[in-house]
Amino acid sequence: MSLRLWHVSLWLCYCGVSQLIVVSVGASGRSFAAHMSPYESPCERITVPLCRDTPYNLTRMPNMLGDLSQLIVAKSMRDYEPLINQNCSVHLKFFLCSVFTPMCTEAVDEPITSCRSVCEEVMHSCLPLLTNFGIPWPAILNCSQFPLKGNGALCMDPTTAYNSAKKAADNGDRHIKAFKRFFVSVAHSVTLELKVQTDVSSSTSCGTEFVKLEREGSSGTQCALRCDQQWMFTKNQKEFAEKWMTVWAAVCFVVTVITVITFLIDMTRFTYPKRPIIFISFSYCLYSLAYLVRASLGSESIACTQLSGHSVLISRSLDNPRCVIIFLVLYYFSTASSVWWLILTMTWFLSASRKWGQEAIARLNSFFHIIAWVIPAGLTIAVLVTHEVDASELTGLCFVSQRDSSATYGFFIAPVTIFSLIGIGFMVAGIMAMSRISKEMRCRVREVDLFKLKKLTTQVCIFSVLYVLPTLVVIICEIYEKLTIEEWMKRHRNCVLLSAQLEDAGPTTPAAPPRDAATGKHELLRSCRQPGGGESAARAPVMEVYVLKIFTSLVIGITSSMWIWSQKTVVTWRRFICCCLLTMPPAKTSVQYMPVVSDKAKHPSASSTSQLARAVGGATSGPARAANGGGFFNYTSVDKLAKL
Repeated sequence: MSLRLWHVSLWLCYCGVSQLIVVSVGASGRSFAAHMSPYESPCERITVPLCRDTPYNLTRMPNMLGDLSQLIVAKSMRDYEPLINQNCSVHLKFFLCSVFTPMCTEAVDEPITSCRSVCEEVMHSCLPLLTNFGIPWPAILNCSQFPLKGNGALCMDPTTAYNSAKKAADNGDRHIKAFKRFFVSVAHSVTLELKVQTDVSSSTSCGTEFVKLEREGSSGTQCALRCDQQWMFTKNQKEFAEKWMTVWAAVCFVVTVITVITFLIDMTRFTYPKRPIIFISFSYCLYSLAYLVRASLGSESIACTQLSGHSVLISRSLDNPRCVIIFLVLYYFSTASSVWWLILTMTWFLSASRKWGQEAIARLNSFFHIIAWVIPAGLTIAVLVTHEVDASELTGLCFVSQRDSSATYGFFIAPVTIFSLIGIGFMVAGIMAMSRISKEMRCRVREVDLFKLKKLTTQVCIFSVLYVLPTLVVIICEIYEKLTIEEWMKRHRNCVLLSAQLEDAGPTTPAAPPRDAATGKHELLRSCRQPGGGESAARAPVMEVYVLKIFTSLVIGITSSMWIWSQKTVVTWRRFICCCLLTMPPAKTSVQYMPVVSDKAKHPSASSTSQLARAVGGATSGPARAANGGGFFNYTSVDKLAKL
């Protein structure tokens, strides 16, 4: 015993000198902390050896003493090791750790330390030991600077948890260990990082806006949003999004239908390498049709299902057949359009750079269709097997799941990005080849054919930009949506846990934090109930990003029709309407034949020249024909490229 007291006396003598240093450092630190708010520093894992076994594992610097790093804290904590070893108070170590390494949580923006009652309990237990050696209670541990219980401040009180844990241990309860079952006092409030094991009901574990999902083989708690809730978006935002997507889907549907019908009227006009554009239009025709079906049937009939007597939003489920059908159409044909874009650029590359003719490319037609329709089918089946289908709260459309999974990256973003990058490579190589051919043939073809060649190259460049840019925007918006919903889900889980712990704290007392008059809930949950409200609430989603994604996902189908914006289309439709829809019986007229003197006998050379011109097509001059006959394009001529 004398040896232990000798150690304590040495420590107390040392403290007599070090207290001046600590106080001065603390004062300067608090001065610095006044300029640098602790709210600006992120949470960091506790590395101080003495505090690693505390019930929480995250802290924030600077602490209330002004220490800027945990290295400084570790050195300061060594001074208190002799006192901790005396076991003068069961809460001494916890109290000191809460002072030097206060608790940090993403639920609130300020560090959380012990309540004043904890400080007073530790002071009452340990002060007699210090008094025996003539040492006063350290000024930096003055209990008046700690918050009171029930005063609306954030603080921790482990005394209740310790007593309940000790009692449970005495009763043989092995499931609760001392200091592991740690409740935060509400004075109220606590950290959401604590591993508190509380038996809560399904409504409490998911919150009032959600319903708990009971699924076999699922790990953790899965929740589905109730369809009557305005969680991330307001009712006005949802109504605007529905009108917005309906208008653009209608425009896309009409334009793509006209494009497909134009192709069916005159199929010989759209040969390779232009034919994949027709299939892109066909894909977006059905893609936009899914939007129109959703608008006509309503959001709840597509995106919701019945669960435990509640109508909930589809979440990683195939329970609603209508939702599955909408997903199949949207995902399958959006992926197919990306594959057809890749085929378009590949055929363009073969035609322009490798000098393949239309006939040679057409021989690969079956191969192109297998690639374009089988790859999306395989990806679609994979999504259905894994049940990675979610309904959007904003639009009510069903697509690849964005919640708590990497399905968005694996099934949508990655394939579309890969197809687009490869297609861009083919497109750039083809455009460079066309530019080179245009320079080489400038002096060997007519100006008309050279103009057609430049026009074709310009059309390809414009179409590439009008496809690549919207696709890039869709990918960026998809990533933003995924990150946003993950942040909101994380914030929601934190708020649910905070709500459960506040309710477990018991009824409101005169000293406890006030409750909202309308809802009867604690005022500390105000930021949880208001989307985007409060400093610690999740950021409200940027509505413009969601609106932009809807537009860019449909505008590709509109721009794909640029290839039919010509006088030829007008002539084709006029002929179709007049000859097929408004067919009139031809009038019977008599044909009179008059003798005509043939010029063939007079000018035999002219006749042969005319036949040669008709055979070649009259499109190229002498040098150009020589170049073509020499095999410069192998399968195609400049005239054929100009006619594309």
